[in-house]
Amino acid sequence: MFIVRYRAAVSRNHVHLTNMTTGATVTRTSACSFSSESRLIADPKGAATFIGELIRELEGRRRWFRFLPIVDVTLAGGLTTPEDRGAVRRIFVEHGFVRVRVS
Repeated sequence: MFIVRYRAAVSRNHVHLTNMTTGATVTRTSACSFSSESRLIADPKGAATFIGELIRELEGRRRWFRFLPIVDVTLAGGLTTPEDRGAVRRIFVEHGFVRVRVS
């Protein structure tokens, strides 16, 4: 099976995503806020839409031919809650990642 590794950094309304196999990187700040003063992921649906757009931008159609995408996610920008870590994990799983490590 073909494994593709990604690294992501999620901070307040900002995501940095790198395909570790190809070195391709995309970094964007969301036009629609998904964070609040007390939560990194206050709007899970908005964050999922934004991260999905970044994945499609980074990988395009080629992503559908990958079998085992895995991602290491770093949460930055202050205190994060267990709910934030769980929300980030669910977002990446919903986008087809088979292994998600959140730190």
